[in-house]
This record gives sequence, structure tokens and C-alpha cells, in this order.
Amino acid sequence: MNRPPVRLRRLRQRGFSLIELSVVLLAMGLLGWAVASGSGNSAALQDRDRARQSAESLRETLRAFALRNGRLPCPDTGGSGWEGDAAGVCASGVEAGWLPYRSLGLDLPPDALRAAYGVYRNRSATGGDADLAVATERTGDAPGTPGYRNARDLMAGLAIAGRQTVSASHARLTGDDAAEGAVDCGTNVRSHPAFFIVVPLEDRDGDGNRFDAPHTAGAPCAYAPGTALRIDRDDVVAAEPLASLTGWIGARAP
Repeated sequence: MNRPPVRLRRLRQRGFSLIELSVVLLAMGLLGWAVASGSGNSAALQDRDRARQSAESLRETLRAFALRNGRLPCPDTGGSGWEGDAAGVCASGVEAGWLPYRSLGLDLPPDALRAAYGVYRNRSATGGDADLAVATERTGDAPGTPGYRNARDLMAGLAIAGRQTVSASHARLTGDDAAEGAVDCGTNVRSHPAFFIVVPLEDRDGDGNRFDAPHTAGAPCAYAPGTALRIDRDDVVAAEPLASLTGWIGARAP
């Protein structure tokens, strides 16, 4: 059997062949990509967890405001962090805008981190007064008495809201592209919450807006909490059902 020259055998024994070196470099490249990809996914998950925690904290703050004031706050439509428009007026029927951080006793966050907010407001001639952003006497207490326009009146308003017809005309939740049906604010209205909060994350669809459809700071519609992440959708939604807020206030109201 012919053997390779001694010089060639020595070269082969000194290290990797070109093929072996290529395989090693490829493996290192794939490993580096996997580490970087995993790190990116981990950061995204951490951001989403923080957004969920923020949304739940804001939900508790809104509950406390409702208990204290006998109503929910109006949306901030002027961008100041206070309820109402630039003049501080809570216009009738305005159900969505920015969360009014300053009216809630909170610092106003940077624009990129500000949450959208919707509140159910339906004062119907036939269905009763369920404008949850206005303190209204609904239980017959006289002015100046302890029960006048307090949390019990808000509970009565929540009960009225629960009897009103679900429609696309007021603050609402739509589906989740799964068990709750399509995300469609016009044709798939699932329920009317007392309020909802939308915390935006990345601009995943690249349209220059951190909110993902159907969300904006002025749209009285949000997809159902727990809606799955998608390439063009990562907003975090927290919503307070009418019955849930009634029970929470009822356990704490005097």
C-alpha cells in the first residue's frame, strides 16, 4: 500500500484540515446566533412582564380612585396627564384617551410608555344612567348626607351598565383571534368593561405607532386581555369587568 510522503503526514498531524476548520467556525457562528436570539427573546419577555405588572398596578390605582370618588376618571384627551381636554373639561360621551396619570396621583411617564385608557359611559334615556365617569346620585340620598354621590352610587351605575345592550357604540372589548373570536371592534363586540388599559411595547408592525391595531389613545375598543403575541401585535391589555369592580367596591365601601 502506498503511503503519503512523510512531509504530508506531518502537516496533517499539526492541526485541523480546512474542512474541519470550516465546520468548527460554522458551529461557533450558529451558537453565537442562538445566544443572541435567546437574549433578544428573553429581553422581550421581560418587557412584556413589566408591562403586565404596570397594567395591573394601574388597574388597582383606578379601583382605589373609584372607591374614593364614587366614579371613574375621565380620559385625558389634552395630553396633560389630567382628566378632560386642554381646558380640563370632561366632555360628555368621550370614552377613550390617555390614562390621566396626574389625576390619579401618579407621575406622568415618557410618551413612549404612556397607557391608553377607556371607560364605559352610557347615559341612556331608556336604559338608565351608566356614565361611570360622572359622580351621580343613584340611590336617593340627600345632598350633604354621607351616602350622597359615593361609591354605592357607582355600584348602582355598574349594575345599570350590566343591563344595557352590548353594542359597538361604547367602550368595549373585542375578541382575541381565538376562543373569543376575531379582533374586530365593529362586528365582534364581546363585552363592556368598566374600564380598560392598554400598555404599548414595541412598534412591531413598523407603522411609527407603538400601539398596535385596533388600539390608539382615542379608540374606545381593545382586544381581549390575554390575546396572543403576534409579529405585528404586542400591546398588553388589562380590563375591569363591571361585576368585578362592583364586588371589589362592595367589599370596601362604607
